[in-house]
Amino acid sequence: MIDSRSCDLDHIRAYNPGTEDDPGPPGQTTPENLAPLCRRHHRCKTAGRWRCRRSPDATYTWTSPHGRLYQVTSTGTHETR
Repeated sequence: MIDSRSCDLDHIRAYNPGTEDDPGPPGQTTPENLAPLCRRHHRCKTAGRWRCRRSPDATYTWTSPHGRLYQVTSTGTHETR
C-alpha cells in the first residue's frame, strides 16, 4: 500500500493555466477536482491512456484504453459494466 505522503495530487479535469493576459478558469484546484494518485497512475492518466471521473460520493471510476470501467471505493477496485 502506498502512503498518501508519496502521492501526486492530480487534477481530475485537466488544469488550464491560461495565459498571462487571460488566466484559466477559476476554481480548478478545489478538493472536488483533486485526487491523490501514485506516480504510475498519474502518468497513465496524464498520458491520456486512462480517464478518471469522481462521483459525488468520493468514489472514482476509471476507464481503460479499451473501454473497461473500474470503480475505486474504500473497499477496493471493482470492474463494472
